[in-house]
Amino acid sequence: MFVDSHVHFDAVRHHAQMLSDMLRMGAGQFCVLVIERFDANPVGFKQPEAVWMKLTEPARAFVFGGIDYTGIFGGRSTQPDASLVDQCETIRAMGFDGIKLISGKPNVRHAVGHALDSEVFTPMLRWLEQTGFPLLWHVGDPPEFWHEDQVPRWAREKGWWYESHIPPKSQIDREIANVFARHPNLNLILPHFFFLSDRLDDAASLLEKHPRYHFDLAPGVEMLHNFTTNRHRAIEFFEHYSDRIIFGTDIGMLEHSSSPDRGVMLRRFLETGDVFPVPDDPAMTPDDRPALHGLGLSRDAFQRITSQNFHRVLGHTTPRPLDKRTAREAMQQLSERNRKHGYSDDSAQLVLKELD
Repeated sequence: MFVDSHVHFDAVRHHAQMLSDMLRMGAGQFCVLVIERFDANPVGFKQPEAVWMKLTEPARAFVFGGIDYTGIFGGRSTQPDASLVDQCETIRAMGFDGIKLISGKPNVRHAVGHALDSEVFTPMLRWLEQTGFPLLWHVGDPPEFWHEDQVPRWAREKGWWYESHIPPKSQIDREIANVFARHPNLNLILPHFFFLSDRLDDAASLLEKHPRYHFDLAPGVEMLHNFTTNRHRAIEFFEHYSDRIIFGTDIGMLEHSSSPDRGVMLRRFLETGDVFPVPDDPAMTPDDRPALHGLGLSRDAFQRITSQNFHRVLGHTTPRPLDKRTAREAMQQLSERNRKHGYSDDSAQLVLKELD
């Protein structure tokens, strides 16, 4: 069973496209990740769409739910409208398979307005550590994204780099180091290889220190270029830590504008020793770097990375069933919060109709 553990689902109208991408790469299961609500606009908070996907694809779709930070974003308060621990418990009770956080991404860290090691998040992190409920947490970004003259061409052409008001990488690194020290037993997946693809010795040290931590392979295409540059060391790393790495593509972002060949590219990179170009993709091209050179991993390592590790982290090989009653209550509460703040709740209402 091949699993894409890292996808996004922006709208019901993208359902067929998602399934087509999964079929193209040969994935029989996938995991939808919900980005937190970290500012006043609820449009980017896709929890209703994730409920819809779990309802529609019960055998294929795992879901990691998102947290609603309404009430605390901007650093204005330490009291969210809904308790973070209560939200975690609801996510688990709905039948979701884990929790997704993106609060460590620099611009989101700025929008939320609270340090990653703030006491605001301690009860939630303590709950996650005590329960062992799976957590995928985006922390950081490639170092070059803080420098306009260093970002790759595809990002520079879109104006995607961080201005001076965004917390620097050194600050985010200090904050997450404190979190790791306080919560060493989190059942944690660090996506995008924790942006350590150019520092494999540091990556190895982190995995050795924290036996329950894992990396996923969702590109950042810089990751694959770094592995290509240091190919022999990368092969050694992947074979040695093949039980700590999880396949993921990040398909579905930006109104599902990712290339349908993104998953094919990543699979080819792991399975073969081919030299090949990066497919046309708005978050990967154009790029002036050389072609990729695949790692050609052993079959055992490939199988661990593409299914076994993800299933082990979750503790089950099939998605947990959706609890419709709890999901209905959660969607009603979300709808009420949206109306309270003067926003439309079309997505929540759509799912409520499906749950009736």
